[in-house]
Amino acid sequence: MNDKGIKLERPTFTVEVKYSPEAIEKKLVRFTLVGEEKSFEISAEEMASMLVGQVNSETLAATFVETDRVNVVEVGRQIQCVLNKDFKAGEIININYTHPYPIEFALIEEAAKYAKINMDAPAFTLTAEYIEEVKKKIKPEMEKYIETFYKSFKHLPK
Repeated sequence: MNDKGIKLERPTFTVEVKYSPEAIEKKLVRFTLVGEEKSFEISAEEMASMLVGQVNSETLAATFVETDRVNVVEVGRQIQCVLNKDFKAGEIININYTHPYPIEFALIEEAAKYAKINMDAPAFTLTAEYIEEVKKKIKPEMEKYIETFYKSFKHLPK
């Protein structure tokens, strides 16, 4: 395995990524069952294709986005809510919002018509260094705000 390779070992299987020049070029992932001599390979694109719709985007993002940098674009989304108080019960409202999102998943979600990439907003790259720099500046009240913000989403219908 080269110095950039990744090997995940579990009691019953092993998964390897970037284990050879060919694997890097073709974006292959190798699976091996513990105790077996045989393994199989699948491209990351094929695996992502199989998982889309079966796994939520948060799980996919952590799995398939580059680990040393993340190319981010702004995407727009729309949430539809069915009201049960403060307005006429049963009334439906649409909430539009934009947020940064890894480009790989933005493209998938735009193709599926879940989100729209804002082509007027500049794309940017988050690096590990920049992320660490920003983490040092995070204050407790910022964490509290984010926690409160996302708790509000628990009340939205799925």
